[in-house]
Amino acid sequence: MVDRIVLEKEIFELVSYIIVSARNLLEEPARYGPFRLVESASWLIRILEGAGVASDRLSSIRAMIEEGKHTVMSTEEEFKDFLESLVLTQVNNIDSGPS
Repeated sequence: MVDRIVLEKEIFELVSYIIVSARNLLEEPARYGPFRLVESASWLIRILEGAGVASDRLSSIRAMIEEGKHTVMSTEEEFKDFLESLVLTQVNNIDSGPS
């Protein structure tokens, strides 16, 4: 069973990260926006994994994010390729359903 207090704390921290990121993005480089979005997606999946409700397809997306998110520090083209690969993976997983 999921500990509701721990789950609420983890969700609160994620929501705080998203809100603070929104504020900070007003003054940060534009590329930080997409980075923070995929970081938030990974964080959410990690919470779901901890609660025992993440699927294999979500866990594989989180692994992809963790492997490629730091391409934000590389060239814009590398980061764009990383993001496009995530999009294509999501599209291909739409009909596969949770497993």
